[in-house]
This record gives sequence, structure tokens and C-alpha cells, in this order.
Amino acid sequence: MLKRISLSLLTALFIAGTFSLTTQAQDFEGVIHFEIPEMAEQGMGEMPYMVKGNKGRMEINHMGQKNAMLMLPDESKMVMIIEKMQGYIEMDTNKETSKSDLEETPDTEMTNTGQTKTIAGRTCEVWRMESEDGTFETCMANGMGTFMMPQNKMQKNQAPEWAKTFAEKGAMPLEIVEIQNGSKSIKMKATKIEEKSLSDDLFKIPEGYRDMSGMMRGMQNRN
Repeated sequence: MLKRISLSLLTALFIAGTFSLTTQAQDFEGVIHFEIPEMAEQGMGEMPYMVKGNKGRMEINHMGQKNAMLMLPDESKMVMIIEKMQGYIEMDTNKETSKSDLEETPDTEMTNTGQTKTIAGRTCEVWRMESEDGTFETCMANGMGTFMMPQNKMQKNQAPEWAKTFAEKGAMPLEIVEIQNGSKSIKMKATKIEEKSLSDDLFKIPEGYRDMSGMMRGMQNRN
């Protein structure tokens, strides 16, 4: 069971970490439904990503087990909600990051292709990004927030320029495509966008849920 929790947590962190956080409030409030082929292969359905002000919530359904990740920049934390165990894991985003971790961030060359697309009814700009990790095209929409991962000041200063640019613009990736040997494969794509009012409760730890943060730290220390 702990292995399944760890897998879901790492999956959420991987997705959320794609773009840096912008803490400015956004005009958009609602739900962006993302389709991620690699997650579908693991038995996960679409991933709803919710935006309200500068808060974010992503939900992951893995083989009927539901988890959610809350991004709460005003509180400098992320929270993983584990519904089946009625518990949560809290991560302090002000925790220092080692210098060696920061130096591992690859340099990225970012180019605006001048092209636009309409995805899930929204217009977005196509940018090409090239780094040691590969070549990607991402279609970015303004005014919808950004795919958030709260980071401390040290991390923000070391973020690649493309991440800083999108964070400042408050841009949301509606499609990410990997390019290999001239072939393109979709890594993530918005399939539906719902602009609507969301309850504040969606961005809070449910009442009565127990703190499992110590358990996760113990697992990390053993690895």
C-alpha cells in the first residue's frame, strides 16, 4: 500500500513540476481536464486541474483510488490528499534545496514559433523548447494561471529562463508535444475547459484526515 501511495505522489510531483509557480491571482476560475497518455497506460483517467485565485488542485484517479494534490503558495506548501486512507502528506516548499540539485537543471533554449492553436476552445501560442532533456513544443494560454509547483526563492532564482517567463506571464500549457527524430508524440493535452466557480473546500485538507507526513519522511530517509 505504501508503494502505491509513493507512486501516486511521485506522479503528481512530476506533472506539477513541469512549470514554475506564479503567485499572482488569475482571472480564470474553473477546471482544466488533461489527458496524459503515459498516465492512461498506468490505468489512470483524465486529470482535472483546478484553478482558483493563485491556488491549484490536481486530482489523480489510479485504478479507482483517488488522490489529490493541493498547491497553496500563500501557505508555502503542497498537500497530497489520500482519500482511501483519509490522510494527507504535507510538504514545506520553503525547505532548502541542495546546491547540487539546483545545478542539475538543464539549460533550455525557448523559441516562439509564431503559430497559434485552438485547444479545448482556447487560443494558445506554440513555443519550442530544446534542452538536454529533448525537444518539446508547448502551447501556452494566457490568463488561466500556470501549472504550479510552489518553490522557494532559491529554486526560483535557478529556474530556467523559459520557466521564469511563463511564470511571470501566468501561462498555462494546454498541450505538450515531444519531438523525436521528426516524429511528434503528445505528452499532455487539455480536452475540456470548464470556467466556473469552485468551492474553497476543494483547496483545504478535509476535516478529520490524519497527518501522514512523518510516515513519508521516514520512507524517504530509508531510501
